[in-house]
Amino acid sequence: MPDRLRRSDLTRTVDERGEVVAVDELDGGLVELSARLPLLAERTLPGQFAQLRCGPGPVPLLRRPFSVAWVAGDVCAFVFERVGEGTRRLAALHRGDPLDSLGPLGTGFTLPPAAGRVLIVAGGLGCAPFPLAACWARRSGREVTVLSGAATAARLYPPERYRRGDGGISVIEATDDGSRGHRGLVTDLVEAHLDASVVALWACGPNPMLATLAGAIGRADAALLPSVAEASLEAPMGCGFGTCLGCALPVDDGDGRRWALCCTEGPVMPITAVDWERLRELPPAHVA
Repeated sequence: MPDRLRRSDLTRTVDERGEVVAVDELDGGLVELSARLPLLAERTLPGQFAQLRCGPGPVPLLRRPFSVAWVAGDVCAFVFERVGEGTRRLAALHRGDPLDSLGPLGTGFTLPPAAGRVLIVAGGLGCAPFPLAACWARRSGREVTVLSGAATAARLYPPERYRRGDGGISVIEATDDGSRGHRGLVTDLVEAHLDASVVALWACGPNPMLATLAGAIGRADAALLPSVAEASLEAPMGCGFGTCLGCALPVDDGDGRRWALCCTEGPVMPITAVDWERLRELPPAHVA
């Protein structure tokens, strides 16, 4: 059984008003929103998220949670799809518009001290936390392999945005329809790339993908398992700091079988701590 889940450090969280720097349209309907948010940029750890206000008016009332995808100086970037009113409003912002952020929030990824390789598994919009995380791992001297999957080539996150010019980050792609890379699921690639050199495995994507990955880890040779295997999960986080209780997920950790709040004990959790059987019974979460 995994140890107790970590909890977020809310003493580092700040309510900050920034300014939009750019809104870029990426392949597959993805949007990358960049904003000057110096305090968030300074304090964010890879895997953490921010709650963004979607506009100046009272509608939508609640902020929306987004992984911090990239930090460059005092600028933070967020990657998302247009799903509902909130994300449509964010995608319609322009350079110079104000943007209110509450963050950083949640837990980030863990990088063990041992030398070795980091294996990243990103499915669909699960690409969002990994440009920053991959760069962090590289700055710490690790080689990084990104397994990137999507339904079609048009929906793959651009590989150069993982690398950001770093030749030590390799990207291997999979598409359901075979339009680019491996034909099939991104989890099909894990067995071939999970070896004794991997010290950390980080994953983000749809719950069925993560459940499949957790099963594969459970069946793998213990000698090949990394000391860290973590998943970044999605849940409807209305507040981001544990008040609304809307993001509870079933877990089985050092405190037994219980419900954990994704916003304060996640979104990054040990992949084996999640109760995937119970989670399958819950409706999928979407940022709207």
